[in-house]
Amino acid sequence: MTDARADVLEGLNVFRALEAWGATLYAQWAANEPDPELRMGHLIIAEREANHARLLAERMRALGSEPGPACVDGVLARQLAELGGIVGFVAQLDALKAVNERDASELAGCRAALARGFAAAEATDPATHAFWVRLYSEEKVSGGWYRSTYSVLTGRRSGPVSLPVLSPDQVVRRAESAAGAACGSLR
Repeated sequence: MTDARADVLEGLNVFRALEAWGATLYAQWAANEPDPELRMGHLIIAEREANHARLLAERMRALGSEPGPACVDGVLARQLAELGGIVGFVAQLDALKAVNERDASELAGCRAALARGFAAAEATDPATHAFWVRLYSEEKVSGGWYRSTYSVLTGRRSGPVSLPVLSPDQVVRRAESAAGAACGSLR
């Protein structure tokens, strides 16, 4: 296996582990959220994260590999145990920020593996790179909702905040990627 291919696979596996963790955490937060709008936001993002984890595992298999243990697993397990039972949106995000800051140096090598994988895909595997870019664009929607909602709830901006749904273009890109070349463009 070439170094670039190994880097791509390691990066995809780290990304998969992060997405699976996010799906689990946000679903736990949703389970304890009394506000229906916040619960829906958590669940939309949890479902998206779970779908990303599945898609990343499928991409790894398409490249002849299998998902496996990732360098982030130990830290994520500890964080999930700490964060899963926290109730209250602002408290949840404050705690998430705190554990991420605390664990930043421990996760530095994993962040580097993710970046190496992305760069290797860009240089050697255009299809995997395009897939990765598409997932990152969807991550921006999720992160934007969490940041905006936090700002409203802490009084830094006025609301309301739209639910974290994908744009029509993002949905069409998803559908096109699932349709395959035989179906042609859906636009």
